[in-house]
Amino acid sequence: MAEEMYWQQGDTRAYPALRGRRTADAVIIGGGLTGLTVALWLCRAGLRVILLEARTLGSGSSACCLGRVSLLGGTSLVRLEKRFGQEGASACVSARQNALYALREMSREDGASFGWHTLDDRVLGSGKALFQEAEAFRRAGVALETEKAFSSRFTGEDSLMLRDMAALHPLRYLHFLARQGETRGLKIFEHSRVVALETNLASTERGSVQAPYIVVATGYPIVNTPGWYFLRTVQRKGCLIPLNDASGLESMLSALDGRFAIRPLQRGALAQLSLSRVGEKSDCSAVELCRERLSPYLESLPSGPCYDGTEVYSADGLPYIGPYGRRTPNLFVAAAYSGQGILGSVTSAQIISARILGLRCEGDLLFSGQRKAAASHVEALKTCCSIGTRYLGGLFRTRAPRCPHLGCRMRFNPSSRLWECPCHGSQFDGIGHWRNGPAVHDATIRRR
Repeated sequence: MAEEMYWQQGDTRAYPALRGRRTADAVIIGGGLTGLTVALWLCRAGLRVILLEARTLGSGSSACCLGRVSLLGGTSLVRLEKRFGQEGASACVSARQNALYALREMSREDGASFGWHTLDDRVLGSGKALFQEAEAFRRAGVALETEKAFSSRFTGEDSLMLRDMAALHPLRYLHFLARQGETRGLKIFEHSRVVALETNLASTERGSVQAPYIVVATGYPIVNTPGWYFLRTVQRKGCLIPLNDASGLESMLSALDGRFAIRPLQRGALAQLSLSRVGEKSDCSAVELCRERLSPYLESLPSGPCYDGTEVYSADGLPYIGPYGRRTPNLFVAAAYSGQGILGSVTSAQIISARILGLRCEGDLLFSGQRKAAASHVEALKTCCSIGTRYLGGLFRTRAPRCPHLGCRMRFNPSSRLWECPCHGSQFDGIGHWRNGPAVHDATIRRR
């Protein structure tokens, strides 16, 4: 897979590393879409904010973002209805609508040149599943159109269409957020990985920031307790693959089960695939999977390259947004959007900024990391059992290096040439330098 991220081609923006001790009203850990959006919301409220990024802005989950902005996608609304009831599912849709409205308003601001394009969104699936999804959205107050064979290449396929959704350029949007934050006093530091957190102190290898409020927006939460998010969160591999020819594709297109999504570009299109969990073996390459999944829908299929990344999923399908735990009201988490990263980042900014400012916000309790849902606990137990199985399996790989996060034996991925932790998804290069995941220290790789 290509090491350079698709949206970062030709990008030359850089920020200094943190050195010495600083103070602020809030410190944001993570320089992706979530971290920058939360930082901007807090800066607009007049707070002094410092943002710390371990590598470079947008190099984490945001680098694998398709730029699709839609109420569709992510966890199925039918699934959310079963777990949280109709009221919970409707509240989730309402939060997505509020985030979509906020994004539209930002796209009209001066200097907002992040490629906002209004597009229809079409989802493919089996007739029964699509009908149930359409009914769930109808109960939530959103009308979807049902179509059959909207193109000669899709004969026999059923689809749902939602009009007036949008697509944007993730990197330009991310830089817009950074510029808007900087004009309001935001301080950004790159290559400043946080290695320790205390009550009101975030420490890097060369400096620290003292602040009464700390927001962990690292994709996969880097703090294990409170919250125990490592038992309720998984990382899955994803990739972006450019398509040279997408003739006849006038709307965004995706599969109901989340296997793939496609958005048209000015020239060609861009496909996003959801792959296996980080640390799991894969029988075929991402390009081969792309050909297999998209061959019924596109005439021209890719031959490469593939730009890889990760997506974080929660146990029950809803993101974790709010206080880290019941006894940490000043430590916040924003993670696990399950494929709805752009809208999820705005929802996180709305909820967390409201909590810090002492305001009420819709969806506060629904997305809380301490939410009480029986299905959530069941899924957490399944995830815990799965992690335990992977940990025990690693005991037989006696020469494999251990992950510095919680000591799991790692597995080497020859396609990406990275050491991957099958338990919690941390990734390291061939000499043990940290690349991704909840680990905050480098790994020890002993050569034979």
